[in-house]
Amino acid sequence: MHEQVMIEPSISKEHIGRIYKMISKIPFFNESRISEIEILPGGLTNNNYKVTIGGVTYAVRLAGAGTMEYLNRPAEKHNAQLMADIQISAPIIYYDETTGNQVCKYIDDCKTLHIPDFKEERQYLSMAAKVFKKYHDCQKEFISVFNPLKEIDIYMKLLAEKNSEFYEGAETMEKKIEEIKELFKNNPPPQAPCHNDPLCENWLDDKKNFYLIDWEYGGMNDPLFDLGALAIEAELTDEQERFFLKEYYGGDLTDKQIGSLIINKFLCDALWSYWAVLQIAMGKSREEYWPYGLNRFKRAYALIHDGSLDRAIKANQ
Repeated sequence: MHEQVMIEPSISKEHIGRIYKMISKIPFFNESRISEIEILPGGLTNNNYKVTIGGVTYAVRLAGAGTMEYLNRPAEKHNAQLMADIQISAPIIYYDETTGNQVCKYIDDCKTLHIPDFKEERQYLSMAAKVFKKYHDCQKEFISVFNPLKEIDIYMKLLAEKNSEFYEGAETMEKKIEEIKELFKNNPPPQAPCHNDPLCENWLDDKKNFYLIDWEYGGMNDPLFDLGALAIEAELTDEQERFFLKEYYGGDLTDKQIGSLIINKFLCDALWSYWAVLQIAMGKSREEYWPYGLNRFKRAYALIHDGSLDRAIKANQ
């Protein structure tokens, strides 16, 4: 008699088939059967599922179509393993470097964080600052580099090749991007292992450890890019940003440190606005990605309009 498999009705037959095919080819699961498949929330690029196999829960990622064009999957495998080794990320069971499909141990009895958690509970900002500090200062080397300026250039080139439109006002944004290139040429920012996409939903709290998962954009970068990204994703107020920065640096802040956060917030929003339009050029939903990118673009543009970015650049010269 076969054990009944519980599968969420909204999961497509195609994805169910892909999950079964992947698990069947992994020697680790030779003696085990799938008993449950559930959808995991979050993620614009990939599809994520909680899969119970042999009574143990795992997080299964089906990589998004076309991601090999702009993601370094072998580097992700290396980087994510380093973070698992120091208990920042979940243990990796299986990783396919050719597709980006992945199976990790699911963090049981954990809370997936969301925007209100960071906005309403200071402890999570403090905990995130400590996690950032731990791996930024871990002295380990990622085998990839995540340079937001070069990533923007790549996305812009791909958009030009696909003859795609972009948001009105792009010329002004590109001018400021060139100014930052010149700033970093003369004053290179520090480099450390960085996550580069620390969405609120990538943080997990099991009351024993605070995890940061999903390292597909991981690479050596300015540590302040991670802080700027979380400040944006968590919709922090100016006061919350200062608290967050103080928790990270462990003391009073300089104009240069505050300015570096602003520069990286600008680069983060600019980067993902180009990324969003690229998703449309690659065949994904305009209704979903155009507004997402436009929101990013407008927020980056606001830093130009109110003079914050110019002051930040000056403080870092």
